[in-house]
Amino acid sequence: MVSSAVVCQFLQEHFHKEATSVYFIGAGWFSQAFSFTAGGQGFIFRVNAHEEDFQKDALAYHHFSSPALPIPRVVRIGQFDESRYYMITERCEGRNLNQMNADGVRQIVPRLFETLDALHRVDVSGYTGWGLADAAGNGRFESWPAYLLSLYDQKFAFSWIELAKRTFLERDVYAACIEEMEQLLLYCPPVKYLIHRDFGFKNVMSDGERITGVLDWADYGLGDFVYDVAYLDYWSRDIPYGALWREYAASNARAVPHFEERMRCYQLHMALHDMAVAALQGDERGYVWSREHILGHG
Repeated sequence: MVSSAVVCQFLQEHFHKEATSVYFIGAGWFSQAFSFTAGGQGFIFRVNAHEEDFQKDALAYHHFSSPALPIPRVVRIGQFDESRYYMITERCEGRNLNQMNADGVRQIVPRLFETLDALHRVDVSGYTGWGLADAAGNGRFESWPAYLLSLYDQKFAFSWIELAKRTFLERDVYAACIEEMEQLLLYCPPVKYLIHRDFGFKNVMSDGERITGVLDWADYGLGDFVYDVAYLDYWSRDIPYGALWREYAASNARAVPHFEERMRCYQLHMALHDMAVAALQGDERGYVWSREHILGHG
């Protein structure tokens, strides 16, 4: 872990001599984030071992950002130390959704869906491939089903069959989920959209009335837009995003064929990924949550 004092010294030496008010705001599996002020302006400083994550943030800002889809401006990307990189972005107003109470989030759900619509309207005809995008914005797979069935993760390499042999991952449960996902793929249309794949929660900022920023584009890709709705619904503890999105779509006279089947297919994909990663990391509690959640017991 990097300390705020180390970050402050780095910023004063490499970015702005009057960088101040540096404080830690959060960490994920691969990165740390800090807020700071320089020249009277607020910024975010992130450290990560995966430079491609930051390159995708920069690509998203330069090619996808719009008034309807606010993405923080990437100010600088560089080398932090021998094994890590840094990125500085402008700080967004407000708080992320995880920092708001349920009533506050519910009030901005219509704005959240409008922002998601803007994301899905981005023209991706110039990009090739499907699934998780690379630093150039192209998908890594030849088709959407090929990506989903691969269970590919650029940061966690695994064979679920091997995991079932040496960890608590249950082969029969995992195989049944894969089989169900394969059957549901028949309902998933081969129509390509920009998808964030990590939309909402800690990655969407709001001032309580507007969406002020969509953050962290490390996992964005190309595929069915319903995937992002399924992600919101899968991870939510208290807001039924799937049902609310159906109401939103109906109010805008939008028909989405086989919506339930597509939602189930993509949530199976999420659960399969999360169960494998939990087994890989020895996180039995996380594994059980994902298993019970997708089987309908959570």
